[in-house]
Amino acid sequence: MEHLLQKGDQKSGNDQQLNLNLDQQNNPLNENDEILTHLFYKLAVYYKEIKTLGTNKPNWITKVDQKGVFVETSRSREKHSKGERKQPYYYITFEFLLDAWKEFYAVKTASANDFIKTRGRSSFVMAFFNKLPFVESFEKNNSIYIKLKEFTTDQLPEASLEQALSLLDEIIHDKLDPKTISQLYSDDATKRLKLRARQGLKILGFLTDDYQVQEQFVMGYSTAPNKDLFLSQKIKESPYLSVIFNLLSLLNGQSRADKLTILSEIGMLLVRNSLGKNQMLKSVAEYRTRNILNWFKNVGMVDEEWNELIQEEMLYPNNNSYEPKVIISHIDNYISSKGFYFEKQEIINLYLSLRTKPFIIISGISGTGKTMIVKWFAESFGATKENGQFQLIPVRPDWSDGSDLLGYRDIKGEFIAGPLTKVLKAANGNPDKPYFVLLDEMNLARVEYYFSDFLSVMESREWKDGKLVTHSVLQEDILGEHLGIPENVFIFGTVNMDETTFPFSKKVLDRANTIEFNRVVLNNFSFLEDHLPVESISINSSNLVSRFLHIKEAYEENKDIVHNVSTELMKINGILETIGAHVGYRVRDEVCFYMIYNHSAGLMDFNEAFDYQILQKILPRIAGSDYRVYQVIKELYTYCTGIKINDDNLPDLNDGFSEASYPKSARKIAEMLRRYDVDGFTSFWLGG
Repeated sequence: MEHLLQKGDQKSGNDQQLNLNLDQQNNPLNENDEILTHLFYKLAVYYKEIKTLGTNKPNWITKVDQKGVFVETSRSREKHSKGERKQPYYYITFEFLLDAWKEFYAVKTASANDFIKTRGRSSFVMAFFNKLPFVESFEKNNSIYIKLKEFTTDQLPEASLEQALSLLDEIIHDKLDPKTISQLYSDDATKRLKLRARQGLKILGFLTDDYQVQEQFVMGYSTAPNKDLFLSQKIKESPYLSVIFNLLSLLNGQSRADKLTILSEIGMLLVRNSLGKNQMLKSVAEYRTRNILNWFKNVGMVDEEWNELIQEEMLYPNNNSYEPKVIISHIDNYISSKGFYFEKQEIINLYLSLRTKPFIIISGISGTGKTMIVKWFAESFGATKENGQFQLIPVRPDWSDGSDLLGYRDIKGEFIAGPLTKVLKAANGNPDKPYFVLLDEMNLARVEYYFSDFLSVMESREWKDGKLVTHSVLQEDILGEHLGIPENVFIFGTVNMDETTFPFSKKVLDRANTIEFNRVVLNNFSFLEDHLPVESISINSSNLVSRFLHIKEAYEENKDIVHNVSTELMKINGILETIGAHVGYRVRDEVCFYMIYNHSAGLMDFNEAFDYQILQKILPRIAGSDYRVYQVIKELYTYCTGIKINDDNLPDLNDGFSEASYPKSARKIAEMLRRYDVDGFTSFWLGG
């Protein structure tokens, strides 16, 4: 690391002059291009969307390589779709970002006008820098500024956590008044330790600035079943400590020594002495930074190498942006803690399906947890009935149009909003929060009667100013305003298939992923074991919203996936055409999107993911008693397994699953074949 600290800017005379004018002493972080590039790289990987500070327009980071980031805007996508741009992205190099950082640091508080050398991308640059934990933004005279956060040394602990908690124990059990420490202890060494411990308790929020005891927090600590968990939360509420903890996620892969050096340098950049004058000395920065990292280790937030152990909450609480693997792991842990067992792949599939299209149909036998998995899925993100972000709507058999769902005008001419309309309005007012709607037993009435207009509106989605917008769900003369389907609304429907329900048309099936939950694991008792409850997290809706509407938007960066998917769908269409069940462009696009999201997050291999898409987008379309249907499902079985079947080897169908390219689909097709063999009729819905 020493060679990094000695590395200066060798680009040009102007840049050399800029560095010389920064401060009386050079700032190691600012002249260390390698550290800054590493931070920029990790930041770009964490954030898939950067919204400009003034206009709140999204910039989507679609790819990051060793030299820079690929950034798309609604305008660049629009130009690309019209053929006015070769690619839908702009390429912003890390060298460009380094130049912008030098311009920012030269003035410490910067508006767009301060980015001269990097003019033209200042809106993105400012928004990007603002995502660093130690940068903040503010508005002044109708202009947006970014600045480095500022701290003083009394916001950094001197005492060990053990010493601070020992003093807290005295306050609780011995009724020690922390304001009297200077008078109580005559020995200078003891007094110094107690004063440092008192400062630590102030940092944790147990004491006010004038050392009054915060009784509610002391009581909370005393009664907490898991004191480390309580303390970790208090640590993350401390301004400077939270900056350091958030930065650790950007330093994965660095050694302990490098982490200490980088974090100390950032401390020297941000922290001044208790009088707010001189910058913190290097020796003080290293001592206090090491102390902070040991605090994290003491409560289980990091391991011996100072790597994060708490993964439920990722960086940057203001953005609530999460990596897909973290989201999926959180959902899985949350649902498991509620006593429901689902395979990790099933959670991955649920996430990918929702990301592809905000409408999912969930089928399965009664009692398998169809309703509850949606409830827990939503609740894992803090969406509940109480806060209005989760709405369960029981479908009634007598629904013959959309009025019960969306609303109507009564005899007085007043509009009576339906439950779905209320959700849409709430979601419009809170675009960063996800809203989940569950249509329970949605096929008790004919879905086409009460929901087809809504589905048509969903298909009217288009990009406008970086947002997905739609036509109005009701005529404006009925509703009195335009109300589209906000991009942060996600709709699930649960279905049972029996004599009391109605089948789905292809119009409905084309517009959804149909997921079956029929497997039950009754001997799963892991949720009864003694472990910490899994708390919900606050998530920005952008983590779930689709980035693509049309295949052209995804094609340039995902050509291989699009071609591979299209090739396989053409093979399947060749089988389905004989019964008129072949898929069109909409299904092709959505299968491609599913596969692209899967690939970009590194979740499943191609065959595993495509298996789910055959199961959910192809097989639900097949039903009938015609012998041609029988022939089609036999050919599909061969496509999935490589095994040709005839009437004589139907009992041996199970033998093909282990070696099948698409085992889940093969298993379902085998059920459909047996159903046809017994009843002379088959359907996706009758095989479970």
